[in-house]
Amino acid sequence: MSLSYQESELIKPVSDFFKKQGYIVRYEIRIGFCRADIVAFKNNEVTAIELKIRDWKKAIIQAKNYQLGSDYVYLAIPLFRVYNVLRKAEYYLKKEGIGLLIINEKTCDVKRFINAKQSKKQIGTVSLEIINKNILKTSKYMFL
Repeated sequence: MSLSYQESELIKPVSDFFKKQGYIVRYEIRIGFCRADIVAFKNNEVTAIELKIRDWKKAIIQAKNYQLGSDYVYLAIPLFRVYNVLRKAEYYLKKEGIGLLIINEKTCDVKRFINAKQSKKQIGTVSLEIINKNILKTSKYMFL
C-alpha cells in the first residue's frame, strides 16, 4: 500500500482474509440503498464488509443498512485510522453488533478486533445464486 491509501488497496487483504476461512467472496454488492464493498458467503450465512479510510460515521450508517440484508456486518479500517474510530465509536459498534476488522497497512494482515453479532434487523438476504448469474459482468478489480 502506498502512503496515500485508497479503499481499493484494502480490498485484497480483506477478501484474502475471508477466502482463507473458506468464504466465497463477491464485490460491490447492492444491499438496500448502498453497495457493500465485499460480501462473503459461507454455510448459508452472508457477511457484508464496508471498507473505510475516512468518514467512519458514514461507514456505520452503511453498515446498519447492510444489517437488513446480511447475517453479519463488519467495518474494515486501516490501522493508522483505527484509534479515532475506537475512541469515538467502539461502544456503539458493539451495541449495534457491527464487527471491526483492522488492516495493518504495512503487512496487509487483517485482524478481527470486534466480532460481529448476528443481525436481528435482517428483513431479507443477498443471494449468491443471483449474484453468480450477474457475475459475467466485468469486475473493476484485476485480481478476481
